Amino acid sequence: MNRHNSHSRKWVLIDYKLADSGKVLEKEERLALKAGEMKIPPFLELWIPSRKCFVLGKVYATRLTESQRKNLTEARIPIYIRASGGGLILHDPTCLNFGLAVPREIIPEQWGIDRIFFTLSSGVVLALQKLKICVYHGKVKVFCPGSFDLLVKKKKIAGLSLLVREKFCLLHGTLFVQADSQYLETLERFYGPAIRDEIISLQRLKNDSVNMEDITLQIVKGYQESLNVIFKPLRNPDFLLNFSE
Repeated sequence: MNRHNSHSRKWVLIDYKLADSGKVLEKEERLALKAGEMKIPPFLELWIPSRKCFVLGKVYATRLTESQRKNLTEARIPIYIRASGGGLILHDPTCLNFGLAVPREIIPEQWGIDRIFFTLSSGVVLALQKLKICVYHGKVKVFCPGSFDLLVKKKKIAGLSLLVREKFCLLHGTLFVQADSQYLETLERFYGPAIRDEIISLQRLKNDSVNMEDITLQIVKGYQESLNVIFKPLRNPDFLLNFSE
């Protein structure tokens, strides 16, 4: 990205702490559009889901089979649709979710989707590398198989999805910080037992308890370094939605 653009260096940090994913996603695309129109700065948002919910990519949601719809209904877990792509993922308090939006015009025209993924996820990658975790972009076979997810030892540690519009680029991510057997059991209903070989949590890699606040801070620092940006913390995004300068 153009590091000499003063607008692209000054970002807003929205740390929701514990939040309902549905409420975050409801506001997200409108915030991204405002960022794309440069009415507000680019932003990084982070939150720990306050309750279990399924989040589906917009296109994936229109292609569910009858069997998949039945499984969703029987699970009795709230369902939300995100603006970006990807398949079905479970949000719960063991995950740390992040999203960031930038104006499309600060992304060089010659960049492909791969370069956009690499750049917009660079803060998370750097945070994990500083924890001595060898992370790379790749694809698993069964669980939301996107080509640019974050993998460790051929297992997914974070799922990524991207929305590119005329005005903005919006990246979503879910980092598996403390994902446990209960998390896997819930997803097995949709992906089968093979999913157990495709997910790895940060806690399992470190063989120790992992503090969500520490990881959040490391990701913020990662983006400060990788994108050379300055964050202004803002807890309530409603201010940005009403901001129209």
